[in-house]
Amino acid sequence: MGTESGHGGKSAPPRHPLRSPRSLPANVPAMPPRTDATGLNRRLRGLLPDRATSTRAERPRYSRLDMSVIRGIRNGYEILSLPFLTVFMFHDRQFHEAYRLTWRRKFRLALQMHRNNRRIETGTSNRAHMAMAAKIFSISPSVKGAIVEAGCWKGGTTANLSLIADIVDRDLIVYDSFEGLPAPADGDRWANPMGEGAFKGELEEVQDNVRRHGVVERCTFRKGWFSDTMGDHTEPIVFAFLDVDHQASMHQCIVALWPHLVDRGYVFVDEYVRLDYCALFFSERFWRTYFDRPPPGLMGAGTGAAVGQHFIGPYRSMPPIQEPRSVGWTRKDFYAEWDYVAPDVPDSPMPGGGKGASHGPDGWTTTTVPQDAHANRKFAEILEASEEAREKLHRKLTETEEGRELLAAKLAAKARAEAEQSAAQASSGM
Repeated sequence: MGTESGHGGKSAPPRHPLRSPRSLPANVPAMPPRTDATGLNRRLRGLLPDRATSTRAERPRYSRLDMSVIRGIRNGYEILSLPFLTVFMFHDRQFHEAYRLTWRRKFRLALQMHRNNRRIETGTSNRAHMAMAAKIFSISPSVKGAIVEAGCWKGGTTANLSLIADIVDRDLIVYDSFEGLPAPADGDRWANPMGEGAFKGELEEVQDNVRRHGVVERCTFRKGWFSDTMGDHTEPIVFAFLDVDHQASMHQCIVALWPHLVDRGYVFVDEYVRLDYCALFFSERFWRTYFDRPPPGLMGAGTGAAVGQHFIGPYRSMPPIQEPRSVGWTRKDFYAEWDYVAPDVPDSPMPGGGKGASHGPDGWTTTTVPQDAHANRKFAEILEASEEAREKLHRKLTETEEGRELLAAKLAAKARAEAEQSAAQASSGM
């Protein structure tokens, strides 16, 4: 859940230069004035397939009453389970005694993090934040190093991490572009060309949120794209939280920050429901190439670490009463390489492995929605993010060659879908 997009500064791939505006293709509708946010939302949403069918095609429909009851159950569970969650997460004798974590302090911290998650927009749950706290509290104060966050959106996770950092007397270094999502890099399957600028949190807004709900004095904010800022990182790291959405951004974070991670330092990631994304932490090729080591693996890949949530996966077909509210994590000293070599290795691959491609996602089922549906959902989320994001999307759709082509393609696809639906209805009525 989740981002820039909570999910801040990412590497800066080459951008498409804005070309001088020209007349739109005949099948592209004229946009309403930019000040008409409601009209702009409605017109842009008209370019998208029905979200219920495009992003949840594998899930049955639920009525409004069903969804209202489900939301009530989930909200009630979150509140009623908080005391038990606190006990299960914070009853750990590995917590260092120097932090003087009495049960009074533990419950106060758990309640404060829960409230912060409701007060500040964030893509990460308080359950995930408590899991982070549990691991940070287990690190001895004699181990020097900072806490790092990459991608902070509005500062919800930042505020809670700052509370934790204050307890353990560590600095919190926050990397973010504060410009929203970056333009996609070539080959990045989880980047949407129309998502640039979405999920933006201004630096001043983030600082104000942390000042009111956290400990801003613990924070150092490093504004800019990851490619421009992370190369200058020098401090040792005991804990890093990466919430960056794009594959290129995750690559940039690992390559830049992993060398500074202490020997038993932690890395937590937010995009744990995507198995193909989590595969980075199991990729022998990646870890041999960049660090000459076996992969560390990722605890919670696909469904998240066990933090009292109810989600068994996969995300693309989960019932709405379930919700992934966890996190994935690894440690620098972990080992996750399949090293058994059988004596009967075949000369060529055996048949029966499956119907998909030998390399790449074609023909296989990803644990999250297909890329086209993911793009439609992300596109729709952009419309809800902010007026500035809508304006930027409007300009890109009307003033760039790439935007005009995508707009025309979506209109054509929508027209075909409507024609097919009309033909099917006519045929069924005969």
